[in-house]
Amino acid sequence: MPKTDGNAGYADPCKSTIAKIVKKILPLMIFVVLSVSLVSVAIAAGEEFGGCSCHSGVIENFTTSLHYTGAGMKGEYEKYAAKHFGIDMDEYYAKWNCSKCHATTCEKCHGEDPHKEDLSKNMPTCDQCHFKKQTSTFVGEIPAHGKIPIEGAEVAHPADIHYEKGLTCTDCHTAEDMHGSGEAVASQLEAVKTSCEDCHKSPGKTVKGMPVTQYSPDVSAHKIHGDKLDCTACHTGWAPKCVNCHLDTRKGTKVVIDDFHLAIGADGKIKPFMNMTTAYDNATHTGYGEWFPHTVTDKAKECADCHENPEVLCKGCEGEILGEGGSFIPQETINRVLAVEIPAETPAPTPAETPAPTPKPPGFELIFAVIAIAVVVFLAKCRR
Repeated sequence: MPKTDGNAGYADPCKSTIAKIVKKILPLMIFVVLSVSLVSVAIAAGEEFGGCSCHSGVIENFTTSLHYTGAGMKGEYEKYAAKHFGIDMDEYYAKWNCSKCHATTCEKCHGEDPHKEDLSKNMPTCDQCHFKKQTSTFVGEIPAHGKIPIEGAEVAHPADIHYEKGLTCTDCHTAEDMHGSGEAVASQLEAVKTSCEDCHKSPGKTVKGMPVTQYSPDVSAHKIHGDKLDCTACHTGWAPKCVNCHLDTRKGTKVVIDDFHLAIGADGKIKPFMNMTTAYDNATHTGYGEWFPHTVTDKAKECADCHENPEVLCKGCEGEILGEGGSFIPQETINRVLAVEIPAETPAPTPAETPAPTPKPPGFELIFAVIAIAVVVFLAKCRR
């Protein structure tokens, strides 16, 4: 017997038909609503990021990246120099328009027509912001000063060997390094995952058709230092430091080069640290931050550069270590490093030290000549 309606006592064929139709089209309606919502979100994102709605995944990651948030510089000042001076970084950030160097749209880096961009020629793109620090040293120039002579620099320093080989930023740095991974980070140490080992401990690796020189555990320095030193501790050609940056006027910064310091990084390895000294209201703050100068050389430093140079080991350095996990090298370790006896190089023999040839017995040439003459005379008589 058909199910009855509570009011009429009989089944309503119209309601039954409507229910069947709704049941069939309900999944389709849900799909349409969700699609429209997603498209709306993509369009909104595309409008915010210059119409790049096709790359919604990249955009989502990018909003957590340092390029977008500016958290690296702002956060480091908040924890160190600005905290020391009592500066409100929100006000400071707004007053000096710090955000103008941070990419809030795709076009900021990729231009108005990114689909025509050749990423193999991306140096000008990165140079817009990074030439003052990273890419200037990479090409052998002084940060923010070009090739003009400054304190400690009579001529421009050598470019990074990777630049000399024709490599650009994206040959080492991945899209994730620049666009972010979707996880909010506070500094470059967290954001950049690229390492020397990515290429130099990858047998058979080639870059732009060139075979990559592989790390050799048989090199004596590699055997001695093992994993205690980062590659950059020995293979950094030169490094700058920034001093006298007046936070109240944004003027007075001096760049000094060849002020190379080593300390212990967040990963426990010894690596280069950059001295950054700032001034505000007649007071100063000095910090040492783990930093990769982008001045790599294939010729490693000499043993004496560290084992006879306490300044490089930052002995007596005063100031804060910038970033979590880093530290100065303990004095006990410095003492051990300085106490190492560097083996003297075996000098090559000079011409004066070259052994003289053993003299032949005297008169040998004369005897040989007399015998030869006698043979010639004898043959001449026989012919007669």
